[in-house]
Amino acid sequence: MPSLADFLKDLPDSEKLVLSGTTDLDFLPTALVLELEAKKRFPVVVVERPDGFEGPVVMNLFADRARIARIAGVPPGGFAQAWTDAMANLVPAVVSRAHAPVQEVIALGNEADAGELPISRHFEADAGRYIGSGILICKDPDTGVRNLSFQRMQLKGPQKFGVSLHSRGHIWDHLQRCEARGKNLEVAVVIGCHPAIYIAAAAKVAMEVDELAIAGAMMKQPVHLVKCKTIDIEVPADAEYVIEGEILAGIHEDEGPYGEYTGYSTYRSTRNVFHVKAITRRAKPIFLDIVPGYSAEHLLLSRCTREAHVFDRLKEMVPTLKALNYPKSGTHFHAYMSFRKTAEGQARQALMLLMGLDSYIKFAVAVDEDIDVFDEDEVMWALATRFQADTDLFMVPQVFCNRLDPSSVDGMSTKLGLDATRPMKFEGERTKLPQHALDWAREILAGRSR
Repeated sequence: MPSLADFLKDLPDSEKLVLSGTTDLDFLPTALVLELEAKKRFPVVVVERPDGFEGPVVMNLFADRARIARIAGVPPGGFAQAWTDAMANLVPAVVSRAHAPVQEVIALGNEADAGELPISRHFEADAGRYIGSGILICKDPDTGVRNLSFQRMQLKGPQKFGVSLHSRGHIWDHLQRCEARGKNLEVAVVIGCHPAIYIAAAAKVAMEVDELAIAGAMMKQPVHLVKCKTIDIEVPADAEYVIEGEILAGIHEDEGPYGEYTGYSTYRSTRNVFHVKAITRRAKPIFLDIVPGYSAEHLLLSRCTREAHVFDRLKEMVPTLKALNYPKSGTHFHAYMSFRKTAEGQARQALMLLMGLDSYIKFAVAVDEDIDVFDEDEVMWALATRFQADTDLFMVPQVFCNRLDPSSVDGMSTKLGLDATRPMKFEGERTKLPQHALDWAREILAGRSR
């Protein structure tokens, strides 16, 4: 079964930035990742010697689209189709009785000290050290179907975390049903495993779908699981760390603030409490961190599957759809779509469908198929030359949205659609160059770069 270490080993050295000296985990690695991002560089950052902790910390793994495609076993640009194929060909996980690397070292009860894990503090306003890269695995209390998700976890003590759950997510629903029965919700927190499992965990799928089966489909083999030591949960046997515990029923404490994907620090929280019952790990584990906030890694991991899902559903109704992009500039709230228009009114219809498929979207632009939606300059050029505000813009007020949008009001937002496609009777012709001239220029520049 391939592991995180296997994936990192196969990664070219050119895609890694290794810090070999002793490095403080508070703020410094986050600052480095964001500075690299500002320079359009997205290497995997490896902190070999985190100050005060044992074992390396890895981050920025999900910051590059081409690397995410490689995780799914496809070339750049092929992720959307790979995700659609995986959803249609699930490979259920299997529980193994064999030795599990993630249980080479076991600490139970009071012997388990979460403070020994190399957990970072990322932003100045953060309430403390946070795990944002933990995959929380729990089970539906009625059906037993596993659920994977990401929830922020604030370290509060050796066996205690504050947790904020997505209040419209499956794990929140599971906890509500457990609380109604006076029971805690058993949860295993997985830190570090093959990145395909991370991509599957970030997806929003139906409650009856086990995300581990999606990961298995992407990896072309079942994910091997092992039973936890203190709770009735199965976890990837080749993981790096697992924190076993429970989210306590009816117990609430302040948690936050924390730097969220909007780029703002927020106190908004469900104020739940997680009690640690055990920590298991490899003998020499790797701690996988995800830089939170408005980072390319955080945004791309959480939106790549949503892009793929929405593209697939949208293409059913808009067969000439070419591409869909959720640009980083819009966090999760903006989208650009390109398609071949054959009649007036199609762009407005497609925009309404897009915003109906994804409640996060509040600003969407439709462009022609000759526009590269992954190049924001191209989209802006289309708006400049193919859009008129009095006829090509529409708004839908007071629509359900994501509550982390600081501009939303009572969980509602106004949706804005812009049609930047050419009218059917358009006289402008885009300038272009012959292919041999472009090839010549690229060869010249390639030679200069050598």
